[in-house]
Amino acid sequence: MNTTQVRYQWRHVADLAAALRLSRAQMSREHGTHAELARHQQQRLEVVVRHAATHSPFYRRYFAETGALAGGPVQLTRLPVLDKSLLMEHFDELVCDPRLRRDELLDWVGRITRDQLYLDRYRVMLTSGSSGRLGLFVLDAAGWRSIPAGLLRGTTWYGLRPTLPRQRMAFVGGASPSHISRQAATIGIGPHRVLAVPITLPLPRIVQALNQFQPTYLQAYPSAATWLADEQHAGRLRVSPRILVTVAELRTPQMTQRLHGAFGVRPFDVYGSSEGLFGSECEHHQGIHLFEDTTLVENVDADGQPVPPGQPGARLLVTNLYNLVQPLLRLEVTDVVTLDPDPCPCGRILARMKAIYGRSDDVLSLCARDGGQVAVHPLHFALLTRDPQVGEFQVIQEGPLLRVLVVPRHPSSPPVASGDDRLETRLSHAIVQQLLEVGVLDPQVTVERRSELARTAGGKLKLVIADPARRPGEEARLTLRPR
Repeated sequence: MNTTQVRYQWRHVADLAAALRLSRAQMSREHGTHAELARHQQQRLEVVVRHAATHSPFYRRYFAETGALAGGPVQLTRLPVLDKSLLMEHFDELVCDPRLRRDELLDWVGRITRDQLYLDRYRVMLTSGSSGRLGLFVLDAAGWRSIPAGLLRGTTWYGLRPTLPRQRMAFVGGASPSHISRQAATIGIGPHRVLAVPITLPLPRIVQALNQFQPTYLQAYPSAATWLADEQHAGRLRVSPRILVTVAELRTPQMTQRLHGAFGVRPFDVYGSSEGLFGSECEHHQGIHLFEDTTLVENVDADGQPVPPGQPGARLLVTNLYNLVQPLLRLEVTDVVTLDPDPCPCGRILARMKAIYGRSDDVLSLCARDGGQVAVHPLHFALLTRDPQVGEFQVIQEGPLLRVLVVPRHPSSPPVASGDDRLETRLSHAIVQQLLEVGVLDPQVTVERRSELARTAGGKLKLVIADPARRPGEEARLTLRPR
């Protein structure tokens, strides 16, 4: 073992120990008062913003020009809003270590083949994620440790506690070493055994790996989890996870039913992002609690104004409270969510997402019957998952035309030659009726069978791919329904 590997192993052990301590501290705040949580948030905000003002050329210039830090506490709303484009364009000026350069990091990430630390110090994650826009994220020790701490926090909620022999956690997710799901799996040295299964593997190999490992805890994207549910029903997959978790994609009620039926446990839904925002359902399964003691969250409308709980926003503004090397202050995340105004029966004081509608980038803009445009959200296509012959689907917008690509659950079965039972006819009719109900003028829909669907570099399935030229403007009426 060379010097670099020794340093990596020591850092790995230190990260795990710190994450365990941090997760305990996080859980101690969950049942406190809102005033105590606000004080903690403000203390962390002061640390990250004042560090950025000193060490980031971008923020040093901004605060010098605006005087936004002139006396008094840091005010979140006086900070500029970032999006991924701005983050990437000004990457070299935003970071607080001058050794970090965007192009050099992108080259390094493209060459690594295993879990590594950049400069023996930083974790680097690359994502095109659900938005399709490149994001490069660098985490120092404190920033990284908040992520496995959140994972350990969630597993404690689910009742997965350290035991001897160790619990077995399987993650079916991104294949690249720079993907967050692969890096999160590095907690394997510690309280639990971990198996990371790349979603890019052929399905029989994924099934074989899970059968051999026999996970207590199984985590996958919802689309991949439904594959596994079919394999479990067919008898090829033979696992009995005590805890089933889905992450990173929309999970419809129909998917939830399929998973529950196949594995006999109610799946937990987890929210996670490379920007540092994480959250999870609790034992009541009434929405995702956001870990807002590690990341501040603002739910805002199209003009950037706060949206009250109970109403859907247009996007989230995320402020990471622990990562110092790359200040992520009010970074735009294009998820459309509604925060629940009511407390959760579990008693935790953390903000809770009542409904997640997906990315605003995925909202379709179609001509309305009464003029103007109507915005159609991915969840409007959830009806497809109710059809017993649909394994997975993807909707691609090409101008006014919607192409619906469908992978049948039983692809070897020949299609019915004619009649209303033909899959393509049945689905096309159902989608047209749904679009007519939300006010679309003359819906144009085609349904096409596929053996597989394209996924992002991280392995996610985009349910809807909007035509960039037809994305809804402010005049579009967003018709949202909670899941």
